[in-house]
Amino acid sequence: MCEEMIPSEVWEDLQYEIDRQELEFADSRRAYRRKDSMGKEQFEAARSCCGSWEGQTVVDNEVWIIGCNYGH
Repeated sequence: MCEEMIPSEVWEDLQYEIDRQELEFADSRRAYRRKDSMGKEQFEAARSCCGSWEGQTVVDNEVWIIGCNYGH
């Protein structure tokens, strides 16, 4: 899924969580829309064995699953 299809607020919320959780060396930032799983395949493919964080955010009444890898 193209990052341009994901609202900028989703990325801002992900960055907020990375900072709040103090996730060092965060990369492979990813998100997918829960209602239709738009982007879920790419989201799951980007997981790492080193360390992975996932959460959710609501933007424009839509739930987005957000995540990143960290710690390497």
